[in-house]
Amino acid sequence: MKHFLTSVVLCLALCSVLVSAQTTISNNDAAKLISRVKQTPASQLDSALPQMTFEKWVVSQVGKDAAIDWAVRNADGQRAPLIEADVSFQGRPGIVIMIAGTLEPTFRSLELVRAGDAAEWSRLRELPEAVRRAKDGPK
Repeated sequence: MKHFLTSVVLCLALCSVLVSAQTTISNNDAAKLISRVKQTPASQLDSALPQMTFEKWVVSQVGKDAAIDWAVRNADGQRAPLIEADVSFQGRPGIVIMIAGTLEPTFRSLELVRAGDAAEWSRLRELPEAVRRAKDGPK
């Protein structure tokens, strides 16, 4: 029985290592995922948006004075990594957009993240409202 339990524990440990190795994304893969999301037509992420690329549409909505940092996150419980567009205004964090990095990228969330104020919108087309709130401050 002791040998059986030892074997089970070793098997579970090995499986855990293999699973974590499979979820690690190389810098090259992360760059490819980010590029795919940036080049995705905005209309594919929300049917009310124009046909232009997601990256161009985001820039058109947040303004050229906003900074956009792109990152790949491995969220717990998610099969696909999440591509995150972090938008800051005048050096202050403001908006986080999450897109699932599947073969066909999918919108996941749009959130205002700022000290003293937080909000979430269910559709990407609501980005202009999020931008106004981020720039105006809490109401």
